[in-house]
Amino acid sequence: MRTIIAAIPAILGIILCFPYHLYISHVAKKDPQKAYLKAYGLVRRFFSMVLFLSGCKMTVIGKEKIPRDEAVLFVGNHRGLFDILCCHNAFGVPLAFMSKDNIKKVPLLTHYMNDMGCTYLDRTDIKKGLETILQSADVVKSGQSMMIFPEGTRNKGEELLPFKDGAYKIAQKAGVKIVPVSICGTDKMMEANKHHLIHGHKVVIEICDPISITGITPKERKAVLETIPGIIQSARDKNLPLTEKRSKFLGGHKL
Repeated sequence: MRTIIAAIPAILGIILCFPYHLYISHVAKKDPQKAYLKAYGLVRRFFSMVLFLSGCKMTVIGKEKIPRDEAVLFVGNHRGLFDILCCHNAFGVPLAFMSKDNIKKVPLLTHYMNDMGCTYLDRTDIKKGLETILQSADVVKSGQSMMIFPEGTRNKGEELLPFKDGAYKIAQKAGVKIVPVSICGTDKMMEANKHHLIHGHKVVIEICDPISITGITPKERKAVLETIPGIIQSARDKNLPLTEKRSKFLGGHKL
């Protein structure tokens, strides 16, 4: 029942908001920044509706660590579709994502993603993959934060999958900080359920300390980057039990 309650308004919202997308596209010709902020506001309200109807109870830890005066590259573990909705609304900053290329097959959706500055990775073509990394770096250079999932796919296990190296190249080429993000409980919203039906569940997002990789040697950079999966895994191990508790969360902001 919750799947129907969440899915029908979501589908209708994507269709009915399309004229507003056309308006945003018109605004973008004169004022790209204004258009982007309008797109961000639209998507944020849409995601809030879907999360509410889906029964998501989200707590955000470490939100104060997010730099407010500069773009960053958020790097997180990937549990499921709700990672995107939760992180987008949890951070409180305009945010783009790098997505799989096959998302373009979903009607209308990519129009909104383009408004947000999202990029699309084709893993079957190395040349196109490199072009996407460079394009993503340009997005971040322009002052827009982005989130990527370096595991490269949804992880069904408890241990993080090896991170793809290309993820860090975006931060390196854009000259921005990397912010590790731990995600817990989003898979229980849908992917871990029978027939992938939506169930309400608790979600914990933890934003860890920003990491700078500029002004250091390649050897030092490599050593720093190797610590990121461990940082995310430690936060996930710590927070995972909280997603199963009935009591209120402590140490975070409840959304």
